[in-house]
Amino acid sequence: MQSRMILLVSLTSFLVLLVCSSLYAQGPVDGVDYAWVDLGTEDAGVLLSLAANGGDGFTEPDTQAGVDCKKAPFPYDGPGHNHMYFDVDDSFIMGGENEVWLVTEYFDSGEADAAIDCQYDSNGAGPVEGAFRGAGDGAFDELAIENTETWRIHIWYMPDARFENRGNGHDCRFSTHARGDMWFNRVWVFLTEPPDPFDPDNISGDVAAVQARDKLTTTWGTLRQES
Repeated sequence: MQSRMILLVSLTSFLVLLVCSSLYAQGPVDGVDYAWVDLGTEDAGVLLSLAANGGDGFTEPDTQAGVDCKKAPFPYDGPGHNHMYFDVDDSFIMGGENEVWLVTEYFDSGEADAAIDCQYDSNGAGPVEGAFRGAGDGAFDELAIENTETWRIHIWYMPDARFENRGNGHDCRFSTHARGDMWFNRVWVFLTEPPDPFDPDNISGDVAAVQARDKLTTTWGTLRQES
């Protein structure tokens, strides 16, 4: 009887630990911890979208290294007009003081002095009361283009994101500031620090998640033998 009680207590404790570890293994949750958009001929996303063409923001579908993506061409209507605007759904972030990580998948190609700046609607310094905070206001360094001709990941950290649609009606934008074209494939907005290293094809770590049924079968057999 005592052996059976020990076995029951051991199994119950294991089940609790297994549930906790399974939840932890899942990592960030799509639509809860982060929003995203996949750009291309047809965009797809959750709570994040590329703004329609207009004003000084103009994009077109393109292909780089076999990847369907979006290109912001330069020039299309004069110097400095190649902006790419993004909108975070108001149900995800709307005003307030938010700690945000903006992750971008960009194609590393451009002119000799090319660089990409990110400007975002903030509670910090910058034009229009922080609505266009970026590298010029000390938020972070510009993203220098190294011409590796490969797809790369870059993370912008924003400790004071406001995202109240004040940047020409949008939450953030990318621009080379009149230094050539730029290409983006996927963009994410995280409310929690992104996994490091960042794997764009396995953000939630699902491959590493605990397989409860197999684990339970093995453990039950082990506990019976020990009893």
